[in-house]
Amino acid sequence: MVFCCALWGGNSVAVKFSNGVGALPPFGCAALRFAICLPIVALFCAQGGTGFLRPRRDWWLIALHGFLTALQIGTYNWGTAHSEAGRSSIFINIHPLITVGLAWLLLGEHLGTRGLLGLGAAVFGVAIILVRQFRTGGGLDGDLVVLASGVIFAFQTIAQKLTFPRIPPRTLLFNQTVLALPIVAAWSLIGEGLESYHFTRPAVWGLLYQGLISSGVCFSLWMILLGRYQAGRLATIAFLTPIFGLSFANLFRGDPITPPLIIGGSLVGLGIYLVAGGRIAQTDGLPEAVQGVASATEPRP
Repeated sequence: MVFCCALWGGNSVAVKFSNGVGALPPFGCAALRFAICLPIVALFCAQGGTGFLRPRRDWWLIALHGFLTALQIGTYNWGTAHSEAGRSSIFINIHPLITVGLAWLLLGEHLGTRGLLGLGAAVFGVAIILVRQFRTGGGLDGDLVVLASGVIFAFQTIAQKLTFPRIPPRTLLFNQTVLALPIVAAWSLIGEGLESYHFTRPAVWGLLYQGLISSGVCFSLWMILLGRYQAGRLATIAFLTPIFGLSFANLFRGDPITPPLIIGGSLVGLGIYLVAGGRIAQTDGLPEAVQGVASATEPRP
């Protein structure tokens, strides 16, 4: 799980290399990422034995998730291109906290004191980073768009939990990926144009990392881990992801690690840890079969 967190932490750095000046456009990069990871997603869907197609009555649900997937990845790429990799890694990883808050508000799931403290810590951490950006004016638009992408992902997670009783997770993942690909591709061709595509060596390496490592290796390892351990216990380690993101951004991109970034990122990580720990306390008393169902319906980015 720590290895997965390290690989996920490198995703923002890979996106930054792919979407840099004179490289690939953000939405075009998203389309290429979907195309690269689609065979892997199809393989997982085939191994699950749940089938690829759904009845016509479920098409509107697939269309909704395909649109949300295209919007979430597209905004994440655009925001990261206009921000720094380290800050982007922090802001996109607030989605578990928002998901828990939405589940509390919309689904009636218990949050608890520890969860509320975790949400408060994360909000304070994000505020510390954004206040500095308001003062300097650097990359603020990108930061806010990545935050919006995290919010979109949280809403999509809630929608997925509500959809899984009708559409199996692997089937939904395959279909939403298939639909998201032409959406972002059309968006890119209309809004970005073919002349904005420049396949430089750093852009290609970053793109391959996103498609093969972030969406391929990490997804495979996550599915294996979910089959052996509780999702809540794995999630307690997920707070390491933004820490890895900050470190890799400094190492490979030279992004500065400032005191506000360290403090804010640490508070976001603490918030994820507190919220995940609170969820463990809620499921420890449940029967093992119920815990397994809960684990199987918790998706990853």
